[in-house]
Amino acid sequence: MYIRSTGLGKTLLHARVKEIECTNLVPATLEPSKDGEEMERLLLTLQIIHPVTWSVRAFVEPKDVKEVAKFLLKPKNLFKALKFLFFGGASPSFDIEKEAEGHTG
Repeated sequence: MYIRSTGLGKTLLHARVKEIECTNLVPATLEPSKDGEEMERLLLTLQIIHPVTWSVRAFVEPKDVKEVAKFLLKPKNLFKALKFLFFGGASPSFDIEKEAEGHTG
């Protein structure tokens, strides 16, 4: 996947999903909630592979998941998503990752 950030100017980051899990971690500290009151979220860990090597964590809340599901369940979007899933082709980000691995040694 590609990521653009206004804080990085025109830099285009290449990333891949490293892990997705359900968690009750506190986003600000990445530690378990002390009072047990922290809501459950999806923790999406992305590995930035170019031009830097970073690990980025995104805490996805239930409302965000509902918005994505609502988008995907619209007939025109569902068809596009299924087409993309089965016939989307190779990802250029993985080619960059392979090149970077080849230069490391």
